[in-house]
Amino acid sequence: MPSSNPIDKILHHVLSLSLAPLVGACGIDTDGFTTVACGSAGDTPYLAGVEPGDPADYIELRELLAPTGTGMRALESMGVKCAGATDRPACEEKIAAATSSRGFSLGECIGSCPSHVLIVSTGDEVLVLDTRDEVRAWLGPVNTPADAVLAASLEEYSVRCDHPDEGGVRPAGDAYEVLATRHTKICDPVERTLYVLAVGEGGGVQELESEVIASESGVCIGRRPAGLQRAAGRGATRVGAYFANVAQLEAASVWAFEALGRELVQHRAPRPLVERARLAGRDEVRHARLMRRLSARHGGRWEPPRVEPRPLRSLEELAIDNAAEGCVRETYGALIGMWQGRCARDPLVRRVMTRIARDEVRHAKLSWALDAWLRPRLSPAERRRVEDARRAALAGLEEEARRGVDPALVAHAGVPDERASRALSRNFAEALAASGHQVGI
Repeated sequence: MPSSNPIDKILHHVLSLSLAPLVGACGIDTDGFTTVACGSAGDTPYLAGVEPGDPADYIELRELLAPTGTGMRALESMGVKCAGATDRPACEEKIAAATSSRGFSLGECIGSCPSHVLIVSTGDEVLVLDTRDEVRAWLGPVNTPADAVLAASLEEYSVRCDHPDEGGVRPAGDAYEVLATRHTKICDPVERTLYVLAVGEGGGVQELESEVIASESGVCIGRRPAGLQRAAGRGATRVGAYFANVAQLEAASVWAFEALGRELVQHRAPRPLVERARLAGRDEVRHARLMRRLSARHGGRWEPPRVEPRPLRSLEELAIDNAAEGCVRETYGALIGMWQGRCARDPLVRRVMTRIARDEVRHAKLSWALDAWLRPRLSPAERRRVEDARRAALAGLEEEARRGVDPALVAHAGVPDERASRALSRNFAEALAASGHQVGI
């Protein structure tokens, strides 16, 4: 039943519709932040692009190697030493001899924390700035993205370089917003939090948003075969056990599509439908492998699926199973995969789920193509029973959406929480009803 409203467009519409009212549903939106480029040593640079209130000839950031200041090493520098000095050798000697027994922190530090000093030369004058307040006063108005990063770092937030999800800066009116992290718990559990910081023109830092992104102490699945015997996945973490369960379901989908392909041949279905079922089975082999890797990454242990052999199904039985498992659950699974591809905090999970969701959309199109082929071959009574199965499957999704979700799954695996699940299941059912099931394939 081809139409001008293909299933992939329906799913993207449902996804957008569900995300719109849920501000922060996927955590902090990191779009729009410019990533901070790493310096030559692979660390976050603190001087590049900084524009202090009073121009200087030369600025050097040093790290104290001992609490007494008896040793220092240069981390960064900007400008030319003593470029404006009347006695350049004397100026350079002052810079070389500059030291301090105090220092300030830059970025987050847990445990033994290094202290820093700034050496600033202007003309013949050489200053040693060794407190946070002195550096703030020297910096003056925050006029550049680098100024904002330095201001946030002085407040002991970490702005990671070359990491778009944990470090960046963007303009916000007359000020800036900085994406940064900080540990908020360091013992049972160890917890790390992502922040959006407002950095004012005067250098003040305020937390606008926060989200726990690491703490140590509904699913995108494929078509389930008839006769599947479930065995719970296990793991050292809830996330690992979750992906172990998904790996088992993806592996079970291989059986489902193999059986479907054989049945389509027996029922003399068009060859393109048979080939699409076989291709889908090969996709599921890859999906299961990817899920096993994610499970192992998070300490999970998966169990291979056990499926009891079943006899050839009638056209009605095939249509009922396809309506529930394909047109509803598999299509909805593609939608959940799209959500996870946007919302998971683990970048690898986002990449994997985005890739799997694309495949699951193709499988959903196969389900609707199969529905279009089966329906004309059924009696009116059989078609009513197929529609009853579809409605029951949709009701099942709504019931599942009311169940609580472990916060670890929401954060790390991108599983929608209860509020998001309700919006997704409701909008999904309404979109199918609006299409009259006449979706493009």
